[in-house]
Amino acid sequence: MSPAEEEIVLPFPATIRPLRHLRSTVILASIATVRSRELFDDYTRALAPAHRGEVLEAVAGTWISLEAASAHYAACDALGLSVDQQVQCGRSTFDGTRDTLLGTVTRMARGAGVTPWQVFPMFQRFWDRGLDGGGISVTRVGPKDAHVTLVQCPLLASPHFRNGLRGLCTALTGLFCVRAFGSERRPARPASVVMRMQWA
Repeated sequence: MSPAEEEIVLPFPATIRPLRHLRSTVILASIATVRSRELFDDYTRALAPAHRGEVLEAVAGTWISLEAASAHYAACDALGLSVDQQVQCGRSTFDGTRDTLLGTVTRMARGAGVTPWQVFPMFQRFWDRGLDGGGISVTRVGPKDAHVTLVQCPLLASPHFRNGLRGLCTALTGLFCVRAFGSERRPARPASVVMRMQWA
């Protein structure tokens, strides 16, 4: 498609405020992924002491402050995982949160004939269940090719969060096709990123 033929399938919300909180369910699923890789001790040593209580004592269904969430992802960054490993962590986090935060999409995945194009318009709704603040836009750039743009999310400064988010979005897209592929375009600003989702 030429730029003139591109179609916005999910516009940004009319009002976007910067990210302020992250749902504890996301953090807990992320920590579970760290545990599964037997890296929990290294993670706790890297976690800033000022935020250990809020992160490690979090219970499901509550909000974690941006500062504590940033400390969590900084500790994850310190683990030295490869990009592919970070993407896989995002896929694992998706597995740990999809029934809680994405129940609607899980039910849709059981239906016949649903494609990613029917799911992309729901991305902001899914985002709002797990994150307080930030905005998403999705643009169709080809028959099976979309750009997902995120803004006002300071956590994108963390490679672990950014690559994990790509893995999560790819796993979500993959529920509605044979195979999905995600790649990152260079962030335009520190708190934004454009991801390319393609599928077969």
